Amino acid sequence: MRRDEQGVNPISEVGFFLHAALHVVKRAFVAATESFNNFFSVDPEFRVRYYLERGTEYTRRGRYDAAATMLEKVLEEWPGDEDTLFHLGFCYLKMNRTQEGIELLERADALGRGGTRVRSILGMAFLQTKEYAKAVIVLEKALEEDAHNFHLNYRMALALDNLEKYERAVEFFTKAAAIRPDEPKVYRSLGFTLEQLGRHEESVAQFKKAANLEEGR
Repeated sequence: MRRDEQGVNPISEVGFFLHAALHVVKRAFVAATESFNNFFSVDPEFRVRYYLERGTEYTRRGRYDAAATMLEKVLEEWPGDEDTLFHLGFCYLKMNRTQEGIELLERADALGRGGTRVRSILGMAFLQTKEYAKAVIVLEKALEEDAHNFHLNYRMALALDNLEKYERAVEFFTKAAAIRPDEPKVYRSLGFTLEQLGRHEESVAQFKKAANLEEGR
């Protein structure tokens, strides 16, 4: 019998197909790995934008540690990006890294594009650190852009109250109450300020409003 007429060795045939299959898998794996690496190395801007989007999303969901990890990577590449400065600064405040948060928010404010949202949070941060005069300066600028913002008026009133500028504090507490007439904390704060001015009866009336609203809830 001629050699080419002999039967094919089944073991050799299996070995061939196994080798061929492994070769295909290896090529596919290498191709996939190269594509992945090329995807993230060729377009670094895409990678940074991905980190920014994820960091912003985590911030909104209250996952501040995870958000900060993402946003810190962005800040390394884009040190002047207002969105990154704002969201990372906000995360730092929530993580009790207050001074770091303030520094980032001040950088965002200095860029001049952050507007009300940056100044509102920066004003809140200054209230936390008891830097009331700084809070007033920042919040005044924000109120020029959004005079009917509840948080801005309320925070301004708190800052002025702590600076013992009670008459002006009453003015801003009253504005805040007009914007949100069902917010108990405004009337309670207004009551304390009126008490400092010796306006006892008006103060009691504000405390009663706060109590009635809380009972209604």
